[in-house]
Amino acid sequence: MKTSIQIYCNRKNLAEVREFIASSLAETPLSEIEVNALILAVDEVCANVIIHSAACDGHKKLDVFVDLKTNNIVFEVIDTGRGYDLSKHKMPELDEIIKAKKKGGVGLMLVHKIMDKIDFIPSNNGNIIRLIKHI
Repeated sequence: MKTSIQIYCNRKNLAEVREFIASSLAETPLSEIEVNALILAVDEVCANVIIHSAACDGHKKLDVFVDLKTNNIVFEVIDTGRGYDLSKHKMPELDEIIKAKKKGGVGLMLVHKIMDKIDFIPSNNGNIIRLIKHI
């Protein structure tokens, strides 16, 4: 079953995305911890899109799709902003972040730990970030 939500690229709308993901996953056999981890991963991707791709432009929109399949869950975050090639992202060392007392920088690391597969797909109309979790 595939469901979706569309929001304006404003960080205050992330709560709506989290509620949408939680309700989409309510009937799955996942534990509360697993559901919360997936909510965190999708929230982090959406936050990055809003901040970095859409530059917090409240006139731009992003779409979030959830596709519940027999063996996996597919999340897609689609936007029309400036893209970011995840394959070129260098994962930071956690020790370096802690030593530098850097705020941020661990979001994509968390997403990679939570999800089984992450795809970045540039398209003519924007970008698709596909997150896959096997169940």
